[in-house]
This record gives sequence, C-alpha cells and structure tokens, in this order.
Amino acid sequence: MQNLFKTLIFSILGLIIVLSLLSLIGLSPSPYDFKEINTNELLQAPSLQHLFGTDALGRDLFTRVIHGSSTSIAIAAFTALNAFIIGTIFGTIAAIKGGWIEELIIKIIDFIYSLPDLLVLSVIALFVSQSTSGIVFGLAFINWMDVARLSRAEMKRLKSEDYIDAAHVIGLSNIEIVFRHLLPNTMSSILVALSFTIPRAIISESTLSFIGLGLSPPDTSLGTLTGDAWQYLRTDPHLIIFPATVIFLLVFAFNIIGDNLQNKHQPRKIGDSLLAQL
Repeated sequence: MQNLFKTLIFSILGLIIVLSLLSLIGLSPSPYDFKEINTNELLQAPSLQHLFGTDALGRDLFTRVIHGSSTSIAIAAFTALNAFIIGTIFGTIAAIKGGWIEELIIKIIDFIYSLPDLLVLSVIALFVSQSTSGIVFGLAFINWMDVARLSRAEMKRLKSEDYIDAAHVIGLSNIEIVFRHLLPNTMSSILVALSFTIPRAIISESTLSFIGLGLSPPDTSLGTLTGDAWQYLRTDPHLIIFPATVIFLLVFAFNIIGDNLQNKHQPRKIGDSLLAQL
C-alpha cells in the first residue's frame, strides 16, 4: 500500500511538471521574441523585466527557454512516434514471418545496438542535416530497436494462444490477425517502452546540441541553450542553470511517468494472484 501511494504521488508530480511546462509553452507569457536581439541589455542578471536574465546577445532567456522546451519536447515526441512506427513494423514482420527474415532483422538490430549512439548521431547530423527533421531521423534510428524487440517477443508469445489458432481456422489473414488481435494486445507494453524513449531522446538531443551538432541557428532547443552557455559558467551561471534545470525536470517527469506505466502493466505471477486472494 505504501509503495502504491509513493508511485501515485510521483506520477502526479511528473504529470504536474509536464503539464506546467506545456501550459507555459502554449500560453507564451513572455512579451519578447526568442530571436529578438537587444545590445543594450547584454548578459543581464535575472530580474522582474527578464525573469531568467538575458544572454550574450541581449535576448530574453525566459522566452528562449520556453521556445527551446517546445522544440525539445517536439523532437522527443516525433522521435517516439517514428520509433513506434519503425519498431512495430519490423517487430511484427519478424514475429509473423519467422525464419531467415526474423534472423536478418535480429542481426540488424544487434548490429545497430553495437554502434555507439553518439557516433551514429554525429554521422547522421553531419551527412543528413542539422535540422529538426534530421535530428528526429537520427534519434529514431537509434531508438526503434527496443520497440522492435518488444513487439516481436509479445507477438510471438500471443501467436501460441488458442484464439489466434481459432482466427486462422475461420480464415483470417495474417494482416487481419495482426490488426485485430496482436497489435491491440501488445500496445500497452509498447507504450511503456515509448514512455522511456522520450526522456532518452531529450538527453540525446541535448548532448548532440551541446557538442555543436544540434540545431542550426536561429533554431534553438534546451540543448543548444546549454551548449551556448557553458563558456559563461563562471561569470553568468544563470545562462546554463535555467535550461539545464528544465532538462532535468523533463527527464525526471517522463521517467517517473514511465515507471508508473511499467508497474501498472507489469504482469503478475500466478503465485502473486493467489496470495492476493488470501
């Protein structure tokens, strides 16, 4: 009961953090434009006029953090969506076809897993583009394998169920079985995996932007804000403290939401269910 209460509290906290940031993004309460340069207000400390201060070009940091948060969340969300589509397609093909096709897909997944994520992202950023779509493509490329493995394992397990055999008997095709039975019954597990993809994508995008391979100006994200601010760490620490804090809050919030979803959808053992009835 105590663990359930803790899980509930942390889940509510995570939702509050995410919804608060999304509300700020939607309302856009700042009167400034995130690209507006003001040479008369360079590197201003936080004040009532500029809540988070200003950067080296006099731009309002609060506005840039809000805009950067929207960009980072959008990149993470589209990464999760693309990872879901690609991973589910390959996982389903592997589970349904089996044989050499399944082995080939598994080998491809193992090969991509063996590559360092940062190296793959750096190569993709250099050869594709340092744009939102290019970063989403790179992040989806290194995140679809978990979804593929999970969907393949779940569907192979479900294929042995009696109702799947009955579906074959009444003449349903493989495609009909996938969309009517297999996908709906694996969706909860896939969504749990995707809930962890979002914070990983936020961290990966921030890391890529920090080393200068992220979005190209004037586009900005939380990663580019921290990357631009590190050189002012000693003299103007507010430039890196605020965007880094938002990154921490987003990753923390999505992680605890993912943990809650995982606990909720974790299958109980038979012994646990019998004990619960005593």
